[in-house]
Amino acid sequence: MSTTIKTILVYADRSGACGPFLIKAAAFAAGHDAHLVVLVVGLEPTSAYGGLPEIPFSSYFAEVTAVHEEVHRTSSWADENLSATGVSFDVRGIVVPHGTEGRAVARHARYADLTLVPRLGTDGSWHRIVDAALFESGHPVLLCPPKAALDPLGERVLIGWDARPEAARAVSDALGLISGASDIRAVTVSSRTGAHAHGEDPGTDLVAFLARHGLPVRVDAIPRDNRSVADAILRHAHSMGADLIVSGAYGHSRLSEIIIGGATRDLMRVTDRPLFMAH
Repeated sequence: MSTTIKTILVYADRSGACGPFLIKAAAFAAGHDAHLVVLVVGLEPTSAYGGLPEIPFSSYFAEVTAVHEEVHRTSSWADENLSATGVSFDVRGIVVPHGTEGRAVARHARYADLTLVPRLGTDGSWHRIVDAALFESGHPVLLCPPKAALDPLGERVLIGWDARPEAARAVSDALGLISGASDIRAVTVSSRTGAHAHGEDPGTDLVAFLARHGLPVRVDAIPRDNRSVADAILRHAHSMGADLIVSGAYGHSRLSEIIIGGATRDLMRVTDRPLFMAH
């Protein structure tokens, strides 16, 4: 169902790229008359590290203290960056054990219409945060690559359409964001026809669905041409000048994507424009 965006959660750290990202997120929130929640997450040293006999407990305690102090500094820095924007916001700083940062972000994301995550890296911690927000919050995620604009957003939209439930949920969740679009393309990549796939005419049912919402949409069926699905989608996004990609996340199992790869993780890695995802 279409959602009015009134609360936006933003994951933040103190990297050089995060300051400009916070300003863009604030402008995005202001454009939706939404409240911005900035979540700063610190990771405790592992308890196993603290129990090693050759390392004094004082060293472990000093590292824990340093993490809390860094979260406080980053929270104050975020507050200073956002205070001049005029947007409604609050900053929350939390410290959690390693490996639980994803669940911590998801708990806060349950009370936001949308979670914005900058692509500041693609390590294990970053994937835990994005995956948990997708799987455990019940709400969509907007992945923001470095230098990608959040304004305009949703004027020229590419929908990666594979007729799976995850893609349908992403489209439905994105309706409030793309309601003013001037050009929407439902892109199918080497699609399969038939009753258990796209139907006899891939994408036409989605076109009819979106047309009833008053949206201008057409189907672009593109070949894969020995590329990954993600590369094919991104290349088409470039050719049409899309400012937003909408996609279902993890149509295959998350484990199989981690082990052998898949379109979701590939698209997270290669996209150079905002990627709206839902599971």
